[in-house]
Amino acid sequence: MPEDLNEQKPQTYDAEDAAPPTGDAGTEVAPAGAEGPSAVEAVGSFFTSGAAAMNEMRNARRAHAEARSQLESLESTIASEEAELAHRREVEAGFEQIVAEQTARREAAVQAGSAAVREQKRIQGEIDALKGELQQMKDADAQTDKRLKAALDAAEAREASARENGARLQRRLDDAKKNLERAEREQKDGVAAAQTAVESAESRLTMLREERSEVQRNPSANSAAYSVRSGELDQEIADAEHDLTLAKDDLPRITRELAEALEHARRAVAEAEKPMDEAKRSFNEVSGAADEARNAYREARDAASERQRAMKERIAAQEKAKREQEQAAEDAQDEARDAQALIDEANDIHTHPEVTETIAARLEADRAEREQQAAEVEQLANVERSVRERTRGSRARFIGAIAGIVVVVVAIIVAVVLFVNR
Repeated sequence: MPEDLNEQKPQTYDAEDAAPPTGDAGTEVAPAGAEGPSAVEAVGSFFTSGAAAMNEMRNARRAHAEARSQLESLESTIASEEAELAHRREVEAGFEQIVAEQTARREAAVQAGSAAVREQKRIQGEIDALKGELQQMKDADAQTDKRLKAALDAAEAREASARENGARLQRRLDDAKKNLERAEREQKDGVAAAQTAVESAESRLTMLREERSEVQRNPSANSAAYSVRSGELDQEIADAEHDLTLAKDDLPRITRELAEALEHARRAVAEAEKPMDEAKRSFNEVSGAADEARNAYREARDAASERQRAMKERIAAQEKAKREQEQAAEDAQDEARDAQALIDEANDIHTHPEVTETIAARLEADRAEREQQAAEVEQLANVERSVRERTRGSRARFIGAIAGIVVVVVAIIVAVVLFVNR
């Protein structure tokens, strides 16, 4: 690496290689007595010297930056070599102790890993046993659930049948009560109608008799009319007497028939009421049995769910313990591998001291090269400062001229656009 750095040294600058004499403005000074340049030549010389100043500044900055980057890379390499050399010397100094400690560490890790594997197998056996118990528990709970569900279905079927029977008896009783109410209304209305018929017939007969008596007390001068009216009244009275007789004969018959109908309706109500108490008692008994079946089914399901949940928690705890042992075994393997890697490294360093010597020699060479590179960086930094100071005027005027040209061009473009759009 030192040879490569020496071969790729950046461009340097020397006072003897300076450009032709320039004035304070950074432009060339014409020889005394020479004829002054034309305007075009002066402008061309201005832009040429300005561009040369910008290029010179850029080259100086690039050379300084490249040299500094190489110095930083070299310093990073030296730091890595110093750390590696210190590590190898530390391992070499404590070789026997490192081997002993890491060997003990490796053996302990191997034993810990073996113990973790044995514990995994033991826990797996417990997990398998618990899973077997869980399956047996599920099978037993399923049988219990099936038996209690069948008992519940039968109890609910009896409950539904008893409810329907009670509803049927209640409908029969309601119909009987409605018939009784109707019979009571009909008995009351029928007797009242029969009595009204008797009273109406008696009233009509009385009225006709009074009219006949009035006709007989005041016979008309027209004997023919009197005779006709008298005959009519006799006939009407005979009809009224017949109607009264019929009405009086109907009254007890109607009263008896309606009473019989009412009594029949009352017996029907009594008959309908007889099974109601027994139906209610039977329904309450069946409904109580159904409630007990429902409670037994629900409690059994809850108990089964709780038992299975507890068993699953035990299995989950064992599975967690197994995972912890698996992690412990992996950690032990990693520990053993790390210890073995340190042993292998120590053996390699102890067996190959020439590698350590090579690194030490390379480090000394890189340190010497760093001193050279640092001096070169400082030299290039001075050159960059010198070029910056020497070309500041030319660069400033060149940049100003370029900026002015850009402004003029922009102004012309704007004017043309405005003129076209007007």
